Amino acid sequence: MSAAQSMQLPQKFVKWSLIASALVFVCGILAIVRPLTFSLGVAILLGLVVLGAGMAHAIFAFQTQYIGGFFGHILLFALYELAAIFLLANPLLSIFSLALLLAVFLVLEGFLELILYFRLRRFPHSFWVLIDGIGTLILGILIVCQWPPASEDTIGTLVGISLILTALSRVFLFLAVRALGPTLS
Repeated sequence: MSAAQSMQLPQKFVKWSLIASALVFVCGILAIVRPLTFSLGVAILLGLVVLGAGMAHAIFAFQTQYIGGFFGHILLFALYELAAIFLLANPLLSIFSLALLLAVFLVLEGFLELILYFRLRRFPHSFWVLIDGIGTLILGILIVCQWPPASEDTIGTLVGISLILTALSRVFLFLAVRALGPTLS
C-alpha cells in the first residue's frame, strides 16, 4: 500500500479541517490588521480564564472540604485570583509578559511541526507542514530576539503571521489529501 493510499480521511474530517483553517486564517488577518487590539484581547481573555479557574478552585475547596485539601485549594484560588488581577489590571504590561511566553510557545510549536513533518514526509504535499514548522520557529526566534518588544503591535503582527502560515499549510495539505481520491464516509 502506498503512502497516498494509506492517507484516507473521512470527507467530514477534511471539510471541518478546512473550515477551522479558514477561521484561523481570519484570526491571523485580524491580528495583523489590528495588532494592539488583538494583543489586548488575548491578555484580557487570558485574565478572564485565569479568574474563572480560580473561582473553580474556590468552589471545589468548599465542596470537598470534608475530604481534605481545603487550604491547598484556597491557596490555589488566591494565586489564580492574584494572577488574574495582574493580567486584567494592566493588560498592556501583560502583553509584554505574555510576549516571552508566546515566543517560547512558538519555538516549541515550530520544533513539534518539524517533528511532525519528519513523520509525514513520505506523504505527498507534506512539505506544507515543513514550511509551517520553519516559519513558526523563525517567528518564535524573532520574538525572543526582540524581547521586550519595542512596540505592542509587534506581538499581534507576528502571531497573525503565524496563524496565517498555519492556516495556509493546513488548507493546502488537506486539499492535497482530498485530491488523492475517494475517502471514507
